[in-house]
Amino acid sequence: MFKLLPFLAAFFFSAVAAAQTTLSGRVTDAKGNALVGANAYVKDTYDGASTDAEGRFSFATAAQGQVTLTVSLIGYEPAEKLLTATGQPVQADFTLREKASELNTVVITAGSFEASDTRKTTILKPLDIVTTAGANADLFTAIQTLPGAGRVGEEEGLFVRGGSGAETKTIIDGMIVENPFFSATPDVPQRGRFSPFLFKETAFSTGGYSAQYGQALSSVLVLNTQDLPAQTQTGVGLTAVGPSLSHTQRWKRTSVAVDGNYTNLASLFAVVRQNVDWQKAPEGLGGSLVFRHQPTPTSLLKVYSTYHWSGSALRFQDHFDFDRTNRFGIRNDNLYTNASYRNAFGAGKWVATAGLSYSHNADRIQFNTGRMGRRDERLQARATLSRVLSDGVTLLAGGEVHRYAFGNAFNDLRNRRQDVYSAFFVEAEVYLTRKLAGRLGLRNEYSQLLAAFNAAPRISLAYKTGDYSQVSFAYGTFFQNPENRYLLVNPSLDFEQADHFIFNYQVMKDKRTFRAEAYYKQYNHLIKEYNQIPFDPDRHRYPAGPTDNGGSGYARGVDLFWRDQKTFRNIDYWLSYSLLDTERDYQNFPVPAMPTFASRHNLSLVYKQFVSKIRSTVGVTYNFASGRPYYNPNAERFLGDRTRPFSLLGVNVSYLTQIRGHFTVVFASANNVLGTKNIFGYRYAPDGTQRVPIGQPADRGFFLGTFVSIGQKPFWQEKAAP
Repeated sequence: MFKLLPFLAAFFFSAVAAAQTTLSGRVTDAKGNALVGANAYVKDTYDGASTDAEGRFSFATAAQGQVTLTVSLIGYEPAEKLLTATGQPVQADFTLREKASELNTVVITAGSFEASDTRKTTILKPLDIVTTAGANADLFTAIQTLPGAGRVGEEEGLFVRGGSGAETKTIIDGMIVENPFFSATPDVPQRGRFSPFLFKETAFSTGGYSAQYGQALSSVLVLNTQDLPAQTQTGVGLTAVGPSLSHTQRWKRTSVAVDGNYTNLASLFAVVRQNVDWQKAPEGLGGSLVFRHQPTPTSLLKVYSTYHWSGSALRFQDHFDFDRTNRFGIRNDNLYTNASYRNAFGAGKWVATAGLSYSHNADRIQFNTGRMGRRDERLQARATLSRVLSDGVTLLAGGEVHRYAFGNAFNDLRNRRQDVYSAFFVEAEVYLTRKLAGRLGLRNEYSQLLAAFNAAPRISLAYKTGDYSQVSFAYGTFFQNPENRYLLVNPSLDFEQADHFIFNYQVMKDKRTFRAEAYYKQYNHLIKEYNQIPFDPDRHRYPAGPTDNGGSGYARGVDLFWRDQKTFRNIDYWLSYSLLDTERDYQNFPVPAMPTFASRHNLSLVYKQFVSKIRSTVGVTYNFASGRPYYNPNAERFLGDRTRPFSLLGVNVSYLTQIRGHFTVVFASANNVLGTKNIFGYRYAPDGTQRVPIGQPADRGFFLGTFVSIGQKPFWQEKAAP
């Protein structure tokens, strides 16, 4: 839950603003002409500069050891050089080759926020995530500061543009992650399981995503893991909630990284007042192993495996008898393994990938005197092959197959299902002119459990309207299996469906980004329940009557985004706003209504500043969301009541120092510093005469910790050395 310091280690190795190695050089084209405005930067850091009128650049970096210096410019092939940063000046000149086929002047962006050095739609990098105040280095919480993502404080999941948490999928190296969050407990949100520094690229799609991915009605979060690390390093973290230890060993073409951590929130809860009646504070023990090997310069094998055990217990008010409380205890075992291989051949015109993943998740639950259990297991295999057919056409084809088993248990009763899901996809990216590009795709899926087949077309277009601006359009049909709780009761259901229409306008210039996007989603074949009992708002309930695919709905709105990394020195900030209008007639809704997880207005402001004189970084984040619907049995209109608006202010501060000559980071954060008592809904007694609020687990949150890099000297000492 508070695995924060291991996430921060890599950040503070690279994010130190004070310089120790100066990188400089000149960038020219094939004819020797100077290229003005080219971006030169150290990969996976903030360190970089643009070339001047003579094509020259110069900047300082705090990175050490082997670093990758990258140079890119619109309309040219990016170039990289592997350099060694030792504190002495390094000179590196580049000659860029014009690339009409890539046509960097126009990039398909509708519905997608990509965090990649090779795209012009860069939004969030690992450094952005760990320095976002209020996110506590959680990938999913940081994503919630982007437009399109809603703020839901009482349950886990990524809620995007009127979609539920179950309608968003997390993808790692092309493979679905079945349980990206820690296991759910009543009215307590959960963190994501993965460190943001595991990934080099983060592509957050708010809709209209590629035909390569499926089984998500609303959104996919596509994560690509890091390649070979730059150097060998060891880290030790110590906080009030537990210790952590990590080590990365780097050889010439191979690396192995291991880490372990233990958390126990009992000491933190003793200091920070909780609104939850914890019988046993959350406790966890976990570790991971990452193996990377580069057989040839154009191929890479990556294997990632992680295991985590956790347990907790609490008491919560009974939903039917407000004078009684229930005890809920949970123990979770989670294992996830992912292996991927990538190889480029044929002078780089062919690229082949293959992947295999396995996940196992088991929840053992004690509910009062009853024993409950949840279990799922997914085995996935995937392969793709892409080919550059000409200067303006790239074709990709691939397929995947999943064996997915899931089930529940209550005392001696067992209910279990299994599905074999397969898909084939083909996608072509075509640059018609230097101003117009298109992506056409088709995905075919088959579910053995549903005994159903579908065909999902996708199309995206982008047109350059100016030197730094473009417009994009995306359309796609998306399918998803019903939630497990429905399939356990009725395996004869069909796919749920959503059609996306997205219009996008974007301007990117001098580290400033403005983005406006309008969208419309039409839902069809959603699950609909038919029963005679009163409406039950419990999201964990099982259907009590017949079900079919008779549900429908829509979501429409506008997203705005502004980010500025240039105007003010050492300051980075962004502002995002979302307007949402949505309505559904699905599940056990008696009439169409806005679902309880949706907010009409969402606003986020993120501010970060590095103060070099005191070697500190300060971050502030403010989140606002308008009130959400909740069920009031006494109201005339179904889900017509709204909670009061959500408001949250978070701050964090980091200080760089030393312990016995080793580089050290001291980190402190505070969430909801104003103590706002946010309410996410109300729970009513069956007769409607009493209600209790569903609020946040704590009115405020604090965190303090230290991370020490063994063997790494403080940068300010190395700078002074001869």
